[in-house]
Amino acid sequence: MKINDVKYSGKGSTSAASAAGKHICVIPFPACGHILPLMDLTHQLLLRGLTVTIMATPKNLCYLNPLLSLHSPNVEPLLFPFPPHPSLPREVEQMQDLPISFLPHIVDALGKLYNPLLQWFQTQRSGNSKSPPVAVLSDILLAPWTVNLASDLGIPNICFIPFNVAAVHSWLGKPSFLLPFYREAFKASMESQGFVFNSFKELEGGKMGFIEQKFVKHGRVLGVGPLPAVNERGAGAGAGADSSSEVISWLDDSVDDSVVFIGFGTQITLTKHQMKAVATALEQSGVRFIWAVKEPMKRAEDGDDEQSMIPPGFEDRVRGKGLVLKGWVPQVAILKHRAVGSYLTHCGWNSALEAIVAGVLLLAWPMQADHFQITRLLADEVGAAIRVCKGLRTVPDSTELARMLVDSTTSRQPQRVRAMELQKAAVAAIKEGGSSYQDLDELVEQLSGFGNGCSKIETMNVIRSSM
Repeated sequence: MKINDVKYSGKGSTSAASAAGKHICVIPFPACGHILPLMDLTHQLLLRGLTVTIMATPKNLCYLNPLLSLHSPNVEPLLFPFPPHPSLPREVEQMQDLPISFLPHIVDALGKLYNPLLQWFQTQRSGNSKSPPVAVLSDILLAPWTVNLASDLGIPNICFIPFNVAAVHSWLGKPSFLLPFYREAFKASMESQGFVFNSFKELEGGKMGFIEQKFVKHGRVLGVGPLPAVNERGAGAGAGADSSSEVISWLDDSVDDSVVFIGFGTQITLTKHQMKAVATALEQSGVRFIWAVKEPMKRAEDGDDEQSMIPPGFEDRVRGKGLVLKGWVPQVAILKHRAVGSYLTHCGWNSALEAIVAGVLLLAWPMQADHFQITRLLADEVGAAIRVCKGLRTVPDSTELARMLVDSTTSRQPQRVRAMELQKAAVAAIKEGGSSYQDLDELVEQLSGFGNGCSKIETMNVIRSSM
C-alpha cells in the first residue's frame, strides 16, 4: 500500500471542532529537510481547523505556495527581508546553497527578526483582524531565540524536530559530543511545551518515551509521522513537474524491483572523485538506474570547485540503461513506483521515511548530522537497510558497490522483507486510529487549549495605559 492510499483527515474529528478559529504562528528553519516536513505538518493542522501564519523570507516563499493555494484564507505568509550577516553570501537565504558549517550563521541571522516579530504580534493583538496567535510552532534549531520570543509573548512554544528520534536520543544523552551551537539549541528547547517528531511509535516509541521522561520539562513528546506530503514533491529546486511524466514512463518499461534510485538529498553534493566512483559502479553493475545529481553549492567546503561533475561520456555509455536527472527530481513518485527496488541514499530522515513508506530497500551511505544514527537504527536495529559506505568525503570501492547494486535488484535479501514489514507499520500509524493519527489529534487539542491566559505583553500594555 502506498502513502497516497492513506491520508490523514481532520473532517469529523473532535480536534477539528475544538481547533476552529485558533491561530498559531509557524516559524520554519530554511533548509528543505526542515521546512518541507514542517509544511506537511502545517497542512494537517489546517485540515483540522487551525488558522496559521507562517514566517518566511522572500526566497523561501515558494515552499509555502502549496499551502497557500490549498488553504487560503486560513493560512497567510508573514514576510520579512532576510537579515544580512557578515558570514553569509548576500543572496543566500537557504541552507541547500551552503555546507552544513554555515548553519549557525543562518540561525544567527534569523534571530535578528526577534524584534520585528514582537512588533507584529503586538499589532495582531490590537484587535484589528483575526485573533492573535495562541502559540508558536518552530523548528528546534531556532529554539535559542523562538523559545524566548514565545516566553516574552506569554504564549507556549512547541518545537518541531525534523531529525529522527534515535539521533536526538543520542545527542541528548551525550551533549558534550555536540558543537556549542547545537548544545544551546537543545538546551533552549527543553523549556518548550513539547516536541513533535516526524516519526512513529512502532519504530521509535521507546526512545520517545525516554526523551519525554528524562528531558522535556513542560510538555509531551509526540510522533505524527510519516507525514504525507502536501503534494508529491521532488528533490532539488525548481518546478520540474514537466519531467515527471517522462521519468515515470521510463520506469513503466522496467521490471518490478529492477531499478536503483541514487540520490543524496538537497544538502549533500558529491565530489568529483565520489561521482566517478558511483558512475564506475553503475557501469560495472549493468543495473537500470535513475541518478539524481544535485547542482553544485554556491559556497563549497574545502574550496572544492569540481562538485557534481559527471564523468565525460558516462551518459552516452549508459544510454537506455539509466537516467541522469539534474535539478528537480520527482523523488516521491520514483520511490513509489513498482520498478524501483533499492535506493542508494545518504539516509537523511525525510528520504529514509519516503523509502520506508514506499517499501524500498535502503542502501545506506551516511555522511553527516543524524545520518549515522538513522543508519544504525534502520540497518542494525531494524534490519531494513544495508550499509554500503560512510563519510562525507569517503570514496567507495567501485567494484564492491557494483556488486551491492546488483544484489539489491536480484536477490530476495532479508532486509527487503523487513523493509516491506516496516512499510506496513508506517502506513498503519497514520491511518485513523493509528499511533501517529492519535498523536496528531493530541497536538491539535493541545494547541486548541492555548490562549486563555494574559500574556506578558498584554500585562505590560495594561500597566502602561494606567500610568
